[in-house]
Amino acid sequence: MADTKWDIEADVAVVGTGAAGSSAALFSHEKGARVVMLEKARRYGGTTEKSGGVFHTPNNSIMRAMGLRDEREDAIRYYARLAYPTLYNPGDPRFGLNEHQYSLIAAYYDNAAPAIDGLTAMKALQAAPWLEFDGQRMFPDYFAHLPENKAPRGRGLIPKDPETGQGVQSGFELIRQLKAAVEKRGIPVMLNHRASRLLLDGHGGVAGVEGIAEGKKTISIRTRKAVIFGSGGFTQNPEMRLDYLRGPVYGGCAVPTNEGDFVHIAAAVGAKLANMANAWWAQTVLEEVLQNPSPPTDIFVVPGDSMIQVNKHGRRVMSEKFVYNERTQVHFGWDPVVGEYKNLFLFMIYDQRTADIWSSIPGFGYPIPPKGSPAPHVISGRTVEELAGAIDERLTRLAGRTGGFHLDKSFVANLRDSLSRFNQYAESGVDLEFHRGETPVELAFHGPAAPGNDKPNRTMYPVSPTGPYYAIILAGGTLDTKGGPKINAKAQVLDRDDRPIPGLYGAGNCIGSPAAQGYWAGGGTIGPALTFGYIAALNAVLEPIKEEG
Repeated sequence: MADTKWDIEADVAVVGTGAAGSSAALFSHEKGARVVMLEKARRYGGTTEKSGGVFHTPNNSIMRAMGLRDEREDAIRYYARLAYPTLYNPGDPRFGLNEHQYSLIAAYYDNAAPAIDGLTAMKALQAAPWLEFDGQRMFPDYFAHLPENKAPRGRGLIPKDPETGQGVQSGFELIRQLKAAVEKRGIPVMLNHRASRLLLDGHGGVAGVEGIAEGKKTISIRTRKAVIFGSGGFTQNPEMRLDYLRGPVYGGCAVPTNEGDFVHIAAAVGAKLANMANAWWAQTVLEEVLQNPSPPTDIFVVPGDSMIQVNKHGRRVMSEKFVYNERTQVHFGWDPVVGEYKNLFLFMIYDQRTADIWSSIPGFGYPIPPKGSPAPHVISGRTVEELAGAIDERLTRLAGRTGGFHLDKSFVANLRDSLSRFNQYAESGVDLEFHRGETPVELAFHGPAAPGNDKPNRTMYPVSPTGPYYAIILAGGTLDTKGGPKINAKAQVLDRDDRPIPGLYGAGNCIGSPAAQGYWAGGGTIGPALTFGYIAALNAVLEPIKEEG
């Protein structure tokens, strides 16, 4: 460090400008630190800006004001049940988790509401409850139906538009507010600056960070206290996806700069990695993601009521209306006899009725294209047989990038059977195979019944016995990954012996997520990002000042 020529000096350097980085920078500055931010992209906001803008916040002040109880032990039990389902033990004081796993979840519960209250007090963020489409009920958690969830509604918050006073489900608005607060405080933001390595003092602590400016010039930033990373996951690094993730993933809506930089940077100074096999899963349109591995969006809600998804054998494999994170994991099922991922791609099959209705609903019909828009990813056929032939023709064109994936010879017969079964379920209102539309979150995401749907279960309507029929090829993807350097409850990055690396902190999708395998609810990515950015800042500013030399 003594030989380093510093270009910039600060108390705290924050890498990344999404929810985690913005939170860390604002709270560090609020506590009196001199802060500088580095952002790899040319634009502020990271993947948060592309998101729905929901931030999951247990025991938040809006809940409490409405008389909704969210007790600490109950919330931690619910989170533990989903984060570590194979360890979960309701009779154990830590619900089957080890001390470290439990402490991260407890830290989240303890700090989430104070983080949002703090941002509100700083006038950096205005929050409103996340409501269902009717604007009446609070949106349910993704597993509101589990007995462990004692506060199934109210934890989801969204930004409030300061002009109208209304909640806005928008990552753009969330970032707009956070960025405005950063700018008002005069915190320098260095766009198009990629962090490349950490600089250490003589005792193994982090003394600064080196970055590459404009892709060329190297700069050195001395940090008197700490470096906080909130730089996103590794969705856009195909090699890391293949090496680490537990299923085949073709891309996702994370911004192109999310290439796993922090994994390499932190590992170089001895950091332990955690949760590398997991991601915030989401289905994606195969042909779109092959063309652009960072598409504008993934498929959060599968539109349509006269619609099913089937595999290469023409069989349904899940409730098409359940949560994106859970649906996507069906793509990872391995057939040990044939030696293939039999659900590698799924086919969203729908009729003209669903095409007409959902192409007319702005913002809620994707991946069904809006009326009059080009739709190269949509395959059509006048009959089931013609549709199957068109699908196989499309797969032939894509074979060089899909491992030669094709429909099974049983596809047509099984698809006819699947449609017949589904139509019976739609008439009765009960999906005997996958229980579609039976959970609060499925009903909330689907919204009100479509025009003309008088069936008992509004998520289902019989598929027309006559064509035309349409198909879209779906693949496994991510919102972003959630593995990286291991942190403790203070957001300190840990070394291979589980000791904190002095002066190094992490939050958001670049670290091993406290949520582990689970996706607790809408905002389950941004809520922890804001919270652990807050935790990182509070602890980073307490670091002793590192003397130069």
